[in-house]
Amino acid sequence: MSFGLDQYFKKKKPRKKNDAETEEEPVLEIIETNSSESRNWPMILEKTVKSMVLYPHLLDYTRTKILPKHPTITAEELAIQLRAPLGVAIVLLDKLQNETEEKG
Repeated sequence: MSFGLDQYFKKKKPRKKNDAETEEEPVLEIIETNSSESRNWPMILEKTVKSMVLYPHLLDYTRTKILPKHPTITAEELAIQLRAPLGVAIVLLDKLQNETEEKG
């Protein structure tokens, strides 16, 4: 699947066997060569959610406003209350649960 974006990516030149420079594998090549079974989806989800601009605000809001009223809230219920995707709610609850385990 290229979606017509091939023109924006440089074609990878074959490397010489004695090429000493180290170069990271391009992201597109990593995606194409790795099967879905070998990808670490929980890590990808966590990194994606934590990179969101609203993540710190949603985390603080959940910690201060929602959890005191509903300490046993599920990820599905939190997603509905925050009007956020389920993945965001899962990462938020996991982070807050880890915080409480570390405290006590």
